[in-house]
Amino acid sequence: MDPVQASISLSSGKGRMKKGRPVMAMKDRVLALLRGHEAARIRFTVPSASVPVTINHVTFTTVANAIVAGKIGVSPFASTTRALAEYHQPAGPTAPSTGQLMVPPILGRIEEAAVMHESTHAFFDLTTSNITATEEEAVSYIVTALYHRMTGLTPTRWTGAEPFISAKAVADALLSQYQAGVSGVPAVQAGQFQTLMLAVALDPTYLIPASPGAGTPAGLFGGFLGGPVRYVHNG
Repeated sequence: MDPVQASISLSSGKGRMKKGRPVMAMKDRVLALLRGHEAARIRFTVPSASVPVTINHVTFTTVANAIVAGKIGVSPFASTTRALAEYHQPAGPTAPSTGQLMVPPILGRIEEAAVMHESTHAFFDLTTSNITATEEEAVSYIVTALYHRMTGLTPTRWTGAEPFISAKAVADALLSQYQAGVSGVPAVQAGQFQTLMLAVALDPTYLIPASPGAGTPAGLFGGFLGGPVRYVHNG
């Protein structure tokens, strides 16, 4: 069953044992990922970014602690052609008062990596980072690629298109540094990061608005005519 079909089954009540159980189980699974072996191993800096960026175990522990404290919620999500998972900030009086990790049924490593990707967005929100949206997406794709590589997911299952192709190149270079025993936190090469950012900016997901009038901060034309170039980060 593909992720979209699984999401439809869940929303229709199939496989539901008790009211509320799927969401609680999902929250536990997300916390396990954020506190897991791969989350503890992922580490890198991006010296060429417009603001200081360090991703390591603290990144994911921060998000896990925020979930436990109720500062971030975990909600079920039916995957779309644009996104496997999402991170939503509070928006409007009827929206939840906290940020929400929107999570599909976690069927395997692809969905797990999507949770790690969106958790990186949550971290930037929690820390009120001033990073640009394109940089933020690029960093999140590096997390995705590292998770895929660390868990041994066959590259042909996830590198069929950009930005994943460029993200894999960054991840491979970082893993080489890990394996060589480089001390401290390895740095992402500036040229590779620029290539990945361009791949993000040209990807239809970020280039084309999700709805009429919606912004595209991470896309190539994100700042066109004064549009936003950053996601809102209000902690």
